[in-house]
This record gives sequence, C-alpha cells and structure tokens, in this order.
Amino acid sequence: MTDYQYHAFVSHNSADKPAVEFITAALEAQNVHCFLDKWDILPKDQWLRNLESGLTDSRVILIFIGTNGIGPYQQAEADVALRRQIGQRQDCIIPVLLPGASPEDIAKLSPFLQGTNALRFHNLDDPLPHRLLVGLIRGEDPNHLRELIRNEAHAPADLLQTLNHWLSGLHIEWRENECLISEGQGQRCLNIPDLSSSFNPNSIEYLLSWKSRLTKLFGREQELKALHDWADADNTISIRLIVGEGGTGKTRLAFEFARQLKQQKNWQAGEAKGLAGCWYTSHSGTLLVIDYPEQNTEKITALLEALSRQPPERKLRVLLLGRNGDFLGKLTQTTQEIIAPQIRLEGLSADNAAAWELFQQAWQQLHARKKKTAPALPMTQEIFDQWQQQNTAHRRPLFVLALAVRLMHDPLAKELNAQAIIRALTQHYEINRLTKEAKQQTPPINQYSLIILRALAALSGQLESPALRDLIQASETLKLDIQLPTLPQLKETSLWDQKAIHALQPDLLAADLLHYALTELADDQAGEWQYLGLEAAPNMAEASSIFGRLIHDAQYVLHQPWPLPQLTDWVCQETERCQKLNDALNRDYLERTLLPLAIATARILLEQDNSPPTQAYYLIILSSRLADNGRRVDALAAIQRSVAICEQLAADNFATYGPGLAQSLNNLSNRLADHGQRVDALAAIQRAVDIYEKLAAENFAAYVPDLAMSLNNLS
Repeated sequence: MTDYQYHAFVSHNSADKPAVEFITAALEAQNVHCFLDKWDILPKDQWLRNLESGLTDSRVILIFIGTNGIGPYQQAEADVALRRQIGQRQDCIIPVLLPGASPEDIAKLSPFLQGTNALRFHNLDDPLPHRLLVGLIRGEDPNHLRELIRNEAHAPADLLQTLNHWLSGLHIEWRENECLISEGQGQRCLNIPDLSSSFNPNSIEYLLSWKSRLTKLFGREQELKALHDWADADNTISIRLIVGEGGTGKTRLAFEFARQLKQQKNWQAGEAKGLAGCWYTSHSGTLLVIDYPEQNTEKITALLEALSRQPPERKLRVLLLGRNGDFLGKLTQTTQEIIAPQIRLEGLSADNAAAWELFQQAWQQLHARKKKTAPALPMTQEIFDQWQQQNTAHRRPLFVLALAVRLMHDPLAKELNAQAIIRALTQHYEINRLTKEAKQQTPPINQYSLIILRALAALSGQLESPALRDLIQASETLKLDIQLPTLPQLKETSLWDQKAIHALQPDLLAADLLHYALTELADDQAGEWQYLGLEAAPNMAEASSIFGRLIHDAQYVLHQPWPLPQLTDWVCQETERCQKLNDALNRDYLERTLLPLAIATARILLEQDNSPPTQAYYLIILSSRLADNGRRVDALAAIQRSVAICEQLAADNFATYGPGLAQSLNNLSNRLADHGQRVDALAAIQRAVDIYEKLAAENFAAYVPDLAMSLNNLS
C-alpha cells in the first residue's frame, strides 16, 4: 500500500451505518485497512480535518449507497474524491450498492458517476461480493476474480459486468519501436480535457481554446452523426481519421464525440497521453483519440498494426486527428481493412447559419463569463457575411471566435482580415503582457526575453529546466542580442507553470507569436534562435514536425513569409549542426515546408564526405527530398549516382553493400516511374527484389521486411 495509510476510505450515510459497518468489519478481517469515521475519529477530534486526512491517506474511496439517500457529509466526500480522480487521471472511486439500492441512485450523488457500474450487494451474508470487494481494493488479477464468479453457481449476473468495467484495461507497451497490445487490469482513465470551470478573461488561450467550451459545437451535426454511426457499427475494431487545416475544429469535434459516448452510451473515451500504460475500457466500448499522428508516424503505425493483429475482445475505436493521412496508405493490408473513410473538415458551410450562430453565442458568453450584460451585437448578419466572404479561412470556427474576442477591444476589427486579427490578439494578450512583465522584473531582464522563450516553447510543447539551461548557456556563448534570464529568475515569472514554460495554444497563435519573435525581435539572428529552439527539444525529429506545421500555418493561413533561409544559412555553417538537423529531418512524410532545409543539409553533408558509402547514403536522401519537392530531373540524377556507387561497392563486397544497392535500386525504380520510364522502372525494382531474395535466403529475419516492401513496389 505504497504512500497511503489506508487501503480504503468509507463514505456513507449514517443511516446506513449498520450495513456499512458490517461490510467494513469483513474487509478488516481480510487485512484491508479502512478509514471509518466511527472508528478513526475520536469525540474530541476535529471532525472535518480528520475526514479530509482520511480521504487523502486512502488509496481507494468506497462510496456506499443505500435506500436512505445521500448523507450530509457524503456529498462533500464524493466531490473531493471526484476532484482527486480527475486531477490524478486515475480511478479511485468504487461505488457500492447496498441491498435494496439501484444503479439509478448513483446519479443522485453526482451526475459524473451516472452510468457507472457499482459493486452490488444483494445480500450482506453472501461471501462472494465481500471477496470481490477485497480484490477490487487490492487490485488483484482480473482473471482470477472473474474465475471466482464463474465458479459460483448462483452468482448474480451483474457481478461479472461490474468486474469487466472496473478491472479491464487496454495495455499498450513499447519495446524500442515495437508495440505490444494486451488486455490487463485498468489503471488510468482516458482524458477529456476541460477548462470550462477555470475562466480567465486575460488568457487568449482560454478564450480561443476548444477546452474552454465557450460555446456549443456548431455546424458539425452531420459529422457527429457519421461518428456515432461508426461507433455503433458491429465490427469490434475500427480506425478513422478526421483531417483538416488548423482552426477547423478537428479536436473540438473529436472530444465532443468522446464526451457524448461517455455520458450517453457509457463508453470509456478520451486521449491516452503518451500511448504507454493501461487504460480502463468499458463493456460498451472504448474510444482512443490521438492528436497529431504525423508527429510520430512510426510509433502510430506500429500501434495501429499491433491493434489489427491483436484486436481486443470489446469494441474499440481509434480516432486520429491530423492535417493529412498520407502515412495510412503504407499500412499493411490487414490494417487497411479496418480503416473507415476519413472525415474532412473545412470551414463552416456558407449555406447555413452555423457561423453566425457561433458568433452570436460567443459574444454573449464572452460577457456572461465576465458576469457582464452583453451589449448589442457589434455587427449585423449582413456585415458578418461580407466579412466571411473576404477569405475562406474566415469560415473556420477559430477565426469566427477570434473576431468576437477582438471586437471586445476594437469595434473596427470587423474590417480586419484573419491575419490582422490573430496578430492583434497576439499583440494584446501575449506580446504587450510579456514585455511589460519583463520590464518590471528585479533585477531587470531583457524586455524581449520572455517573448522569445514563450515562442520557442511551441517547438517542443514545453521547455523544462534542462532545456532552459541549455538555451540560456547557448544564448550567452553565441552573444545573441536577446540575452535570457537565469533559471531562478524565470521561475518567478508568469511563464513558469507546472515546472515548465508551455507553448501558446492554439497552434495558429503559436505560429504567429513565433513568426513575430523571429522577424521583429531576432531579426538577422532568426536562424540561430530557430536552431536553438529545435536543439532544446527532447526529440528533435518530433520538434521539427511541429516546426513544419507552424511554418505551414504562418505561410498558408496567415500569409506570413517565414525566415527559413536564415536557419538554412546558420545550420550549413557547421557540420555538426548540419548532421544533427539532417538526422531529424530524415523521416517519412516530411512536411513540405521543410523540404528546402532538408535538401540543403543533405547537399552540404554530401559535399563534405567523399567516402563512397556515405556518398551513396546521402544521395538516396537527397533524391527523395528533391522528388518530394517536385524536382524530378535532379532527383533522378542523384539516385543514378547512388546506384553507380553502390554497384562498385557491392561488386567488391556484396555481403556488406548488397543491401545498400537494393535500396538504391528501389528508389531508382520510383524515380524512373515518376518520369514515365515504366520499363526501366520495372527492371530496376526486379533487380532489387532479386538482391533481397538472395539476402533473405541467408538471413530471413533481417531482410524479409525489405523483400516484402520491394515485392509490393514490384507489384
């Protein structure tokens, strides 16, 4: 019972005390240590303080519900338990129905527990529920507890259902890049983020974040119905992608769907942070929401493949939220068969009133949450429609909400476009605030330092102490114009929250703030700051993916030119920087915005190493990047050079260089096909298959994946 004084806290109505005391005594007899007010609070003790200590010091909270209703202290105890459960993202509440009580009585205690299965005592003398309650508290093997029920000839049917709810879990384990799926004992709840109860009118993140639920979901009725039909289908497992640009409401739609499944259909639904661990599943069904799968396509691909090979016994849905689903095209045939048609989100339709309704409700709620009476709408529907027609991006829910927020400060905002509105909000809520705060620090710090750190945090999601120390040291070593404060100084600022500096949300604001920091503050040192931000991330490859997405938002949504040439120039001045960034960019499905950078680093490394194997390697990378960038002639020339080098190497040492030759031939086949040279492309891939067949005959385990890929290309 690590870190807890008690196994269980007993919450009950004093009118039910005889039955509750009977069950608690039975638990104590089986070495389950319980906190019961009658036993653990003396007459002279401070009652409420001791109750609070008992709740804190207990691993599990047992909430007994009988026929006498909810006790005077029981409601407060349940509220504390629910806050702990939500905050720790781990189930700690076990409702227990006493004889005569029904599942409907649970809802009287809290709507958040409505639909939750409880352990039910039909008869206090029946030893089976006593034994099962001990097992639930101790976290015993679910299969063992189920076996106890199966071996009891007259066991009530609802006991097994209860165990399935409380004990079953989807277990995801990683061994290097291999994903292992199994069913185990549930340990954590899937997360549905919610900021609606923590109103902060001075935070643009709160005002624009879907987590705040400032308004209801508008204009997505058709998509919601499609998702519910998908969930209700008979197949056990299915994967689906919601795809759309930033600001279209992908995440809001997904988690609204998750909330409805949880509340209306008794599903376990939400996001599995980190995709490693064991999450509670429900007998009704389980929904996993995975945001930004493009950031780590190898890991997501491994997860989806594992799920298709080892589908769980109960209904499972996996909902991916991304900018594109290109990586899904290379999944195995088995996994392809469980992928449902994608849902593409655009802006709200021009032929319905959803956008106008969203604007009206946003205006009302922005004032209501400030406890103010909303003035008349700052624009008519006709003027609003004209604003929407200026730019297709104006139909995205995020920009409609941003317009309403900006109009609270500037009645002329209706004349601004999306780019100007986002910049005005960034300036008002972040740039001005952080500049003012920096000037007020004692001792003084650089007035732009907090802005640059808030902006760079977007590249990794957050900057923790080790990353900040590296950034601070690097800025001093490079003698950059914007000198960063010390770590102790940063911890005294508003940026420091939960042991890190966090990225600004949503993404479009983060992109705008980073663009401002690089172009207006860093100026000719923009290359250095971009590289330092990427280098500070725990995983540079994942950070570069976020970076590519932010550049896309800045260039194609906000129409702001990005200072990527400065980064390229800075990186290419030093081989070590070039190598590190090239390694991060050497991944499948590289963002198109990063292709010029990837081409430049590959060229530099190619020029600096004359070793034939290294030359062949970088020529393969360069060829792929040139092809992705539409430079087909250059791409073909590069891969032909690689093949020529590999031919010579393999002729001298086939065992060592045969695999490299096969890989080059595989790529040559693709480049020839791009040029319409289908006969030559077929000959090249046939040679690659022949080589892999020879290699697989000698080492099947090592080369069969490459052989399979080449056979697929040959087909």
